[in-house]
This record gives sequence, C-alpha cells and structure tokens, in this order.
Amino acid sequence: MIITRYLYREILYTLLALTALLLLIYISHRFMIYLVQASVGALPANFILQLLGLKLLTDLMLILPLSFFLAILLALGRLYKDNEITALAACGIPVPFGRILILGVIFATGIALLSLYSAPWAHHQKEQLQTQLRNLAEVTGIAAGRFKEFSHGNGIFYVETTDQDHHTLTNLFIQLNLPNKQVIIVAEQGYQKMQGNELFMVLLNGHRYENTLGQLNYTLTHFAEHHIKVPKQLDTTPSTKENSLPTHLLWGNPQPAWQAELQWRLSLPITVILLAALAIPLSHTTPRQGQYAKVFIGVLIYLIYNNLLSIGKKWLERGEVPLWLGLWWVHLCLILIILLLFHLPEFQKHLLTLKNKLIPHQRHEKN
Repeated sequence: MIITRYLYREILYTLLALTALLLLIYISHRFMIYLVQASVGALPANFILQLLGLKLLTDLMLILPLSFFLAILLALGRLYKDNEITALAACGIPVPFGRILILGVIFATGIALLSLYSAPWAHHQKEQLQTQLRNLAEVTGIAAGRFKEFSHGNGIFYVETTDQDHHTLTNLFIQLNLPNKQVIIVAEQGYQKMQGNELFMVLLNGHRYENTLGQLNYTLTHFAEHHIKVPKQLDTTPSTKENSLPTHLLWGNPQPAWQAELQWRLSLPITVILLAALAIPLSHTTPRQGQYAKVFIGVLIYLIYNNLLSIGKKWLERGEVPLWLGLWWVHLCLILIILLLFHLPEFQKHLLTLKNKLIPHQRHEKN
C-alpha cells in the first residue's frame, strides 16, 4: 500500500506539471489566433475569453490522455533510472501493473464524462456563440482606420476612431448597395443599440446621400439621429453537426456519421486505459539510458495511434468501413503492440539462449 501511494504520488505530480505545461501552450496558441481575428475585426474582443473557454473544454479530452500517458512514462522511467524498480524486484515486488491500470480506469472515467457529456455541450455552445459573433462582427468587430465589408459584401463600413469606454464610434462612413439604389451615409458619431433580437446602428449628426441606379440625381438628407438595422438577426438555429449532438441521440442511429461520432467518443476513455498499459513496458530503461530514453518512441506511437483513430473515423463516416469494425481495429493494433512489448524481454532472452547454444556448435564444426 505504501509503494502504491508512492507510485501514485509520483504519477500525479508529473501529471499536474505536464498538464499545466500543455494547457499553457494550448491556451497561448489559441489566444493568439483569437487576438489576431479580433485585431482585423472578425471577432469582437470581449468574446475572446468565452470562446477560448469553450474551445478548451472541447479539446481537453485530447490533451489529458497525452498528459496521463507521459506522466506514467516519465514517473516509471525515473524509478528505473534510480534503480528503485530493481530494488523492488529484489524484494519480490514487481511493477504494480494492476494498480496503474486502476488509476487509468479512474482517469478514463473522467475522460468519459468529458467526451460523452461536457464536450458535446461545449461544441453546441461554441457553435451558437460563433453564429452570434458572425452577426455581431458585422459592426462590433470594426477596427478603427480600416474599411470593412458587411452584409455579404453589399456594404462597406469605415470608422476613424473608437471609444471603448463609452462604446461610441467617431467619423463614420457607410456605403450600402441595395437592389435598386445606392446609399452613402456620413456621420460624426455612432453607437449600437439592441431592440428585441435585432441590432441597430444609431448614427448622430450626419448626411445621407441616396442615388437610384442608372440616374444621376442624388437625394441629400441631413439627420440628427438615424437608425440602420443590421440585416441579420441574432437568434440562432440548433446545430446539426454530429459533434454537437447529445450522446443519447447517437445510440441506435444507423447513420455512418453518427456512429463514427459515437465510437470516437467511446474511444477516448479506452485510449486512456490502453496508453496506461502501454507506458508500463515502454518505460523499462537501464540507468545508462536515462529517464527520457523512451519518450520519443512513446510520443511517436501516440501520434500514429491518434492519427489512425482520425483516419478510421473519416472512413467510417464515408461508409468505407463496416460499422461492426468501426474504430475497434485501431485499438486492437495498439493491444497487439502492448502484448509484444510485454513479451519482448522473454523473446530477447530466448534469442540470446539460442545464440549461445549455436556458437559452441559452430566452433565445434570448425575444429
């Protein structure tokens, strides 16, 4: 029991450090992407953190299995490097394979909750938010000093300066290309206003130039306040993407795309258990090899395994793989690799014994 607690502590400490590092890299990368989108007016800046949180929740189930696999690999590798595993073996205590698998099952339960429930909800919320942002970005994502198209290219918007504190725009220029006329509006100031589910741009102290297509006459109107309705409404329609659907809807549905999504969600907790089993034989190193000797091989196996799952999912969606085979063949390949690694020392020992028997026989024939 003491050895189990010691091993768990080593794995969990390494897991926390690796998870923090991977999350830092992931969040920094995604944050920079959203920041660039906000700088060009494609994304309102005040929605960056909300979108980042939802995106993190959808990808967390992919980050944590890798962290858990590397944590076991590094923790056991350190025990091999410091000869602690050798000391335990001398006392008749093998590597606690069952205890590590129990920890893997506990961790896989958390991944299953993320994969089956939290991630689909986050996907649905993210798609709804992105639909709203596409509407809001028509006007809220305007960057000062830049021309921006809106309403599918039928309009051009320009603002000289923005006041983030008071949410006002200064020196605005708007050009609208309507089916039978062209409208140009110049205003000193403007701001946004919600009325129900519709968004309006309120312009103050400006002029409106209206011209009927094919004619040279212009209608000039001076206004103190002018409202322009944003063409799109902010309501959203329910998402129909498979990764946004609740898991209970996927059960029993024969559509290949739905079954591919269901098997993908079920594969993630299975992945945790298989990677925990893989890390045990893969972590076996000698003191000369060091703690990180097998990390490269482990990461390579993980990348190939994860890519095969993605490829298998695409094949299943297109109907190129039968439903009964699905993604299970990828897990079977990893199980065969795990069994091979577990029996590799016995195989090497058998080859060495056979070699020692053949060498004296060859020397006897020469004599």
